[in-house]
Amino acid sequence: MKKVLILAFSASLFFSACQNKQKNGGMTVEELSDSLKAITPTAEKFPVMEFDKSVVDLGKINEGDSLFHTYRFVNKGNMPLVISSVNASCGCTTPKWTQEPVLPGGSGEISVKFNSKNKEGKLRKTVSIYANTDPQQNEVAFNVEVIKKEK
Repeated sequence: MKKVLILAFSASLFFSACQNKQKNGGMTVEELSDSLKAITPTAEKFPVMEFDKSVVDLGKINEGDSLFHTYRFVNKGNMPLVISSVNASCGCTTPKWTQEPVLPGGSGEISVKFNSKNKEGKLRKTVSIYANTDPQQNEVAFNVEVIKKEK
């Protein structure tokens, strides 16, 4: 008889713990779930990196010359945009970027320096930007034609 009562008591505790009205630190399970949904990023709650122009043609340069270009973007999302890293497709391109968070509606920049030393012909260089966007990787590119230096 004792075992039946203990089993019945344990079952009632188990079922009452599973009810949505069970309190957890002063909140019901439903309230806790709603709170988590509010802070969990969704498609509507990600920063959105929108560039004026993500692919540019930088024309022709002579081998050995360097050129600079700045890509400007606006955060079209509704959360602050944070860039974690920026990587160029080769060592000939050096990026610099906005380091502080870009608030919704705010703008930032990705600046690149391209060194054409030992390069020739028509080239396309890409720069990958990793941020708290969805997807995390964003990309810009430039086309350039490097005219071989006469010897």
